[in-house]
Amino acid sequence: MSQLLTFSSPSNTSVEPPVGKRRSFSPHPPWIVQLINELDPYQQRVFNCPLVKDTSRGTLSLEQMRGWLMQLYPFIATFPQWIALNITKAPEAFAREILIDNVRVEKWHAKQWMDMTDAFGITREELRDCSVLPEVEALTHYMWSVNLRGTLAESMGAMTYAIEGTTQGIARAVLEGFPHYEGRDGIHLTKRAYAWMKNHARYDEAHPLEALEIIIRSTDSEPLKDKVTHAAKRSMEYFYIALDACYRKFSPIDVSVFQRSTHAA
Repeated sequence: MSQLLTFSSPSNTSVEPPVGKRRSFSPHPPWIVQLINELDPYQQRVFNCPLVKDTSRGTLSLEQMRGWLMQLYPFIATFPQWIALNITKAPEAFAREILIDNVRVEKWHAKQWMDMTDAFGITREELRDCSVLPEVEALTHYMWSVNLRGTLAESMGAMTYAIEGTTQGIARAVLEGFPHYEGRDGIHLTKRAYAWMKNHARYDEAHPLEALEIIIRSTDSEPLKDKVTHAAKRSMEYFYIALDACYRKFSPIDVSVFQRSTHAA
């Protein structure tokens, strides 16, 4: 019997499941179960970071909200390119089909992110000219590195499993907070403005499960298993650092007085 992974999330918000093809997945071997368990604290750290918590309550300032939406846009827009880098690494049609489908989907998600930033009063010029924080740039640079130099399994672990799997929980939290911003400073959250978060909050999001299947099929040695686990953890470390930097940079007060971030080496 296939063991399907349910990602942890900071809320119980329910949305409609995606409609489309359904794939069957292999039972999780012990090392995959261990990977899931080892990554959980890294995911929980992201879910519990001030930016995600405050956004879910609707208490994140508008400056911080607009700041992190602008800062993460280049990362979102580049995601399809990272997926595409792995197509030629795929040894079988199963993985290639998944990767090609994901490129198409993620290109559409980039447009949906812009619809969201439009609703929060961020202009296209501001998105284009945004000076990316070094911590956010570090996350992007790691994604380039692992997808250019890493194996298919490492790339899937760092990007599709870790990042997309964790994003599901973040999206659910953000959806809880969105209604608090309606009408503030001229903000009008249309159906399009909700689209990115709703798509990523679907409770049976397939991409991380597909990534695990690709990882299982393409990992055939103990050293590679260790590399996959390391890549997944490292991407989560950079993800946390990026979100924390956005929270601090755009805070209306000097939050460094009240908190000291612990960044992984």
